[in-house]
Amino acid sequence: FSIKTIGDYYKRGKAKLKEWYDSKKKNILIFHTNLPIEDFVFFKYALDLGYKILFDQVETSYIAKGTNASFKRKCYIELCNIVTNYAYKRAAGSFVISTALKSQNEEKYPSMPLCILPNSTPVLIGKQKYTLSNPVKILYSGTYAPKDGIRFLIEGFLIAAKKNINCELVLVGKGNEKDMQYVRSAISKSSQINYLGFLSDQELINVMQDCDILAMTRNNSIFANYGFPFKLSEYLATGNIVLATRVGDVDMYLKDQYDAYLIEPESAEQIANAIIDIVENPQKALAIAKNGFKTMQVRFSIEQVGKTFISFLQQI
Repeated sequence: FSIKTIGDYYKRGKAKLKEWYDSKKKNILIFHTNLPIEDFVFFKYALDLGYKILFDQVETSYIAKGTNASFKRKCYIELCNIVTNYAYKRAAGSFVISTALKSQNEEKYPSMPLCILPNSTPVLIGKQKYTLSNPVKILYSGTYAPKDGIRFLIEGFLIAAKKNINCELVLVGKGNEKDMQYVRSAISKSSQINYLGFLSDQELINVMQDCDILAMTRNNSIFANYGFPFKLSEYLATGNIVLATRVGDVDMYLKDQYDAYLIEPESAEQIANAIIDIVENPQKALAIAKNGFKTMQVRFSIEQVGKTFISFLQQI
């Protein structure tokens, strides 16, 4: 934004909201989790026009413990939280990504209609695997904040490697400099850790398909328990073996040793044991991966989540 452009931004935005409004239909405007303070103008204008306002909540707070944010960013988020609280009280409903978020909303906004809406994913399955790679490839993709549990994953991997388990840890994504220091230190000490950096969507899909074990190792935090890891459904969609920590609603969707390997958060030892079990029992692990893909189709496919999405909109 600049002083020269912000007026035109609001003028054109309001013109579009008026153009799209159809008095003969149900008009819905959806915001994401928090209402940005700079978009309050659009919220108020749409509400006055007759739009039904909904929110799609995927986190309890962008500055919950376990996340990193600068002081300037935290001040901005706090201002947005004040505006959002005002907006939620006037909203026609909310999608929430977890049962914890649902409970929080029920307590704070008891009259607001709610719908649990998990994230969806397209099918990302590659060639069917009958054996594991040699060495077995373990993938982590995402950010590298304390909430992501990457330290425990690396420690667990190194424990397994020291027990002569033939494996390689592939790391994708990026984090801030402070968070990446531990990762760089681990890489310098082990030739079995391969950091690929930030990849395009298609490059990431190719790597996910190529690896054997896809790891989601979030710590036990407010962030993890109120949100839901988008990467988990994407991992399942590849048909590969998924290793995940029991945070938030993960246990609601997945069963240990049936469609995924579930472990307690912040446990390097359990991560190591799961890796060893997978490597030593590959056929069992591949069968679990097949069940994980079936679970994705039932729980996280675009079609199934889309039906839930449309059904809730029709009820508003």
